[in-house]
Amino acid sequence: MDVNEGIQFEDLSGTLRRHRSLILWVTGIVFGAAIFVASVLPNEYVAEATLMVEPQTISEHLVGTSQGGTDLTQRLNLMATEILSRSRLSRIIDDLELYPEASKEMTREEVIELMRDHILVLPVLPELEVEDPRDQVVDTFQIVYRADNPRVAADVTNRLASDFREEHIKTRTRTSGETSEFLEAELGRLATRIAEVEERVAAVKSQNSGSLPEDLVHNQVLRQRTFDQLREAERDRAEAESDAAFYRQQSLSAPTLVDPRVTSPEQKLQTLELRIAEYRSLGFTDKHPDIIATKQEIEQLRAGLSGPQQEPEGDEEAPPRSVAQQNAEGEEQRATLRIRATEGDIARLKEQIALADARLAATPRVAERLDALSREYEHLYTSYQQFSAKRLEAAVSANIERQVKGERFRVLESAVANPTPASPNRPLIVVMGLLVGLAMGSGLALARETMDSSFHAPRRLQAALQIPVLAAIPEILLDQDRVRQRRRRMRTAALASALAMLVLAGSSVGYVVVNGVPGPLQALTGGDEESAEEAGATES
Repeated sequence: MDVNEGIQFEDLSGTLRRHRSLILWVTGIVFGAAIFVASVLPNEYVAEATLMVEPQTISEHLVGTSQGGTDLTQRLNLMATEILSRSRLSRIIDDLELYPEASKEMTREEVIELMRDHILVLPVLPELEVEDPRDQVVDTFQIVYRADNPRVAADVTNRLASDFREEHIKTRTRTSGETSEFLEAELGRLATRIAEVEERVAAVKSQNSGSLPEDLVHNQVLRQRTFDQLREAERDRAEAESDAAFYRQQSLSAPTLVDPRVTSPEQKLQTLELRIAEYRSLGFTDKHPDIIATKQEIEQLRAGLSGPQQEPEGDEEAPPRSVAQQNAEGEEQRATLRIRATEGDIARLKEQIALADARLAATPRVAERLDALSREYEHLYTSYQQFSAKRLEAAVSANIERQVKGERFRVLESAVANPTPASPNRPLIVVMGLLVGLAMGSGLALARETMDSSFHAPRRLQAALQIPVLAAIPEILLDQDRVRQRRRRMRTAALASALAMLVLAGSSVGYVVVNGVPGPLQALTGGDEESAEEAGATES
């Protein structure tokens, strides 16, 4: 074939006619291989279980839950990670006796990874469309498991669905319990801290009694009053000192004056007693300086009267003291006593002022410490109240979870044993094998035609030799040639039939070896295995 002139329709028909045997053989071989491969591929049965997340039966406006704000997808991922863990899958493999052949050649970790590859957890999108995809809530999901046995696939799928439901309840119960324990521990810690702050406040108040902020006004008033009393006492002392100096001067100048009316000691004693009565009638107490001085004079006179009378020595006689001198000395003595009394009052009042000043100076420092403790106490008390409210909510939430009235997983559709395998798709494999065989045979025929240098048409010869072709002699077949062609066709048909029977037999044997006896044959044989499988499927 001359490719330079292009491919004509008669060239294609001639190519198919000349190489039809090659095309048919290649197509048949590939088609048979596809039939064999489709037959020996193991059947895989898919079981599906649909679970729906039901909200809590009690209104969330009345009672909330401890997991109300968590994302469902996140929780599903966490539960899937927990359920598909090595320990969980290993326990399922042991309980259901899965992968017996693979366990002989593979380690347990490899078998677990193989089982994970056969498990899918798929969300079920709602049929109603929403404007914003972020507002789309997925509350239904499917558990899909692939196995070489429909009953095993259904059993494993139902087991995984049950594990999801139990793990959900266990997770929520555990979360509620741990939340309650955490809140109890926090409340205990806060109560201890509050008690410590109260003790520190009590210690500060006891150590700084009188210097507290609430004593500030009292201390200021007391200091002002004490200061006023101090000024009054200082004025009294100055007045007493002035009186003492005056009467001292009077006493010194009184002896030069002779008073003819000199009274006896008994008369003076009577006069002093009358003076005391007069003082008391004026409201003076026994602590008044005038009364104290008068009593001392009375005691001195009584001591002089009760003692022995001494005669004056020699001829000298003491000059008699006048009444004015005696009065001056008495007033001087009373003024001296008043000075001593006022000095004691002044010292006491100064001590009180110093104490009030110290308390006033310490009040800001005490107030700062009490303010810091008060802020800490208010913060701790607020936290304690908040945690108390949360503890009550956690207790209610835990009670809801224990009564299974909160969010829960419900199995909408349990997995059933599907008698029809989900894979492989044998019709598709066979059709693809046929198409691939035709493509390969046609390709080989075209390649062979391209490499063939012989001429099969007069125009090709004329184009190659550039001379006209006068006549074309068709192929002449004799009787012997026809007999030989007929025998060759019979041998080819027999060989093709034998190969087809071999492919069918091999495919049937391979299917039985890999997948067991198919259902229709089991129904004809009435084997017990079918009844057992049907019973298992009915139970699941």
